[in-house]
Amino acid sequence: MKALATKCALAFLVLLALAAPAPAAYDAGADPVFRAMAAEMDRSLTELVLPGMAPPYFLAYRVQDSEEAYIEARYGALTRSERGRQRYLYIELRAGGPELDNTWFAADWRDVYNMRDGLVEEDDVLGLRRQLWLLTDAAYKKSLENLAGKQAWLASHPRTDSIPDFAPAECVEHFDAPAALGVDMAAWERRVREAAAALQDTPALQDWSVSYNASTADKRYLNSEGGRHLRAAVYRVLDVSATAQAADGQRLSASRRWVAAAGQEPPADRALRAEVESFAGELAAMAAAEPLDGYAGPVLFTGDAAAALLAQLFVNQILPARSGIGADDYTRQLLEEGKLVRRLNRRVFPDFVTVRDEPARASWGEVLLAGYRPVDDESVRAEALTLVAGGRLVNLPMSRRPAKKLGASNGHAYTLQNQWTVGAPTNLIVSAKKGLTEKKLLAELRRIAREFDLEYGLLVERLEDPAVAWRYRWSQPGMPEQELLSAPVVVYKVYTDDGRLEPARGLVPDDVTVRALRDVTALGKEAEAVNLIHTLGMGSMSLPISIVTPAILVEEMTFKAGSERDPLPFSPSPLAGDGR
Repeated sequence: MKALATKCALAFLVLLALAAPAPAAYDAGADPVFRAMAAEMDRSLTELVLPGMAPPYFLAYRVQDSEEAYIEARYGALTRSERGRQRYLYIELRAGGPELDNTWFAADWRDVYNMRDGLVEEDDVLGLRRQLWLLTDAAYKKSLENLAGKQAWLASHPRTDSIPDFAPAECVEHFDAPAALGVDMAAWERRVREAAAALQDTPALQDWSVSYNASTADKRYLNSEGGRHLRAAVYRVLDVSATAQAADGQRLSASRRWVAAAGQEPPADRALRAEVESFAGELAAMAAAEPLDGYAGPVLFTGDAAAALLAQLFVNQILPARSGIGADDYTRQLLEEGKLVRRLNRRVFPDFVTVRDEPARASWGEVLLAGYRPVDDESVRAEALTLVAGGRLVNLPMSRRPAKKLGASNGHAYTLQNQWTVGAPTNLIVSAKKGLTEKKLLAELRRIAREFDLEYGLLVERLEDPAVAWRYRWSQPGMPEQELLSAPVVVYKVYTDDGRLEPARGLVPDDVTVRALRDVTALGKEAEAVNLIHTLGMGSMSLPISIVTPAILVEEMTFKAGSERDPLPFSPSPLAGDGR
C-alpha cells in the first residue's frame, strides 16, 4: 500500500486470536464515531485560529467507549449491583511547535487533574460533531493560555537543555473488533454475596467487602498526521478486602485482587470460597501475632508482594521519563521524573537480573496478560524492550515526548485519565541467570539472617494497599510519611535454627529507597504472572500492567515499628461467642 503524504506512514496490523479464524475486516469509514472525529478534525485544522495566534500544529482525538458491571457485597448482603455505559473524550491539542509547545506545563493543580470529558453515547454524527466542536474550541483556548504561561516561566527559569516537546514517529492503523462485556449478572451477584458471607466465619474480622467489576474499553484514536486505531480490551477485577484489629489497637487491612484480561474470569464458586477463607485466616493470624519493634536484615518477597515491590520501586520510578514544568511546589512534585530515570545506563539491579517489556505478548502460561497492546495510545507500533540488562538500566518506555538520551517513541505511550500521556511499561518480565528453588531461597534467607546475627529473617507475601487501608481506618491521622514502599501486611518470621514460620506484624518501611533493588541477592526459579490495575504516583492515575516475576530476596531492608493505633470497640463482635 502506498504511504500517504503525511509524517506518518500507514501500515495495517492484524490481531489474530489464538486458535481462532481471522475476524472480518473492520470498516472504520462506516463508523459514525470515526466519521465525526475526522470531520471535526478537518474543520479544526483549517478554521480553528484566533486572530494573531498560531493554529494548532497537532491534534488528536481519543474517544473511549466503556461498558461496566459492578457488584459489591458486605457482610453477605449486596450493597451495589449496577450496569452502565460511558463515553469519554480525550483531546490532545498542541499549539506552538514541536520544539516548544503547551504540553507538560501546569499553572496549578487543575492542569494536572484535567480529567477527560463525557461525550454523547448515541452514535449520532451531528451530535458528536457539535460536542467535539465545542470541546476542541475550549482546548485550543486553554492550549494558548498554557503556552503563554510556559513561555513566561521559561523566560525567568531558562532551560539547561534543548530537548523538543514532540518527536516524529511512524504511526500505524490497527482495528480490533469492539469488545463485548458478556457478564452474567445473576451468577456474579450470587458469587459475590456468597464470598462476602464466607468471611463471617472468621470472627476476628471487623469489616470486609467483596466486589466484582467487569469493564470494556473500546479506544478510538485519530490524529492529524494520519494515525488511527480502534483498540479493544476487557478486564474483570475481583477484589476481596477486609480489616482486623490487634489487641493493642493496630489495624491490619489487606486485599486480595484478581485482574483477569480478555476472556478470562477470576476464580468463582468453590475456588473463590477457598481463596476467601485462606485470605481471611491469613489476616486473622497476622492480627493475633506479636508486634515487632523493628527489623534490619534480609527479606524474601513472594507472589503478589514481589510484583508490588517491583511496581512501587521500579515501575513508579521509571516514569515519567522527563519532568514537566509546574508553576508551584505541589505541581512540580507531581511532575517530577522518576528517581531511576537519572540512573539511565547505570546499575539499578545486580548484574544477574534482566528486565524486559513485551507489549505484544498476550499470555504467560495460562494467564492472559493485562498489559497486552500491539499499538500504543499514539498509534505507534509497540516495541519489545530490554529495560535492564546485566543489572543496568539501558532503556525506558517512551511516548512521542523525548527525554534526555532517548529521543524517539518506542510505542509505549499511555494516556491517563487526566489526559496526560506518559511512556509506561506494559508486560514486565523479570528473570535471573540462575534462579533458585523455593527451598534454596528460604535456606539463603536463613543463611543471611545468621550472618546478621538475627534470630529470624522475614518472608513477605502481601504488601498493604494504601487505598484499602484508608477505607477501613477509623481515626484520621495527619498526612502519612511519603514512603516509596507500602507496609508489609502478610509477613512471617522464618527462624534461622529450624526454618519454622511464625506470623508477625507491626512493621512499616524505614526510609526504603530504590537502592533496595541493588541489594537484591537472589531471584527464584519459577516466575508468576500478576495482572495489576496499577496506581501511579503521578496524581494517583491508574493503568493496567502485568508483572511476571519470580520471588525476590533482598539482602537488607530496614523497618520500624508502626505507631498508628485505632481505638478498640467497647463490645465484642456479634459474630463472636454467644452473640453469633
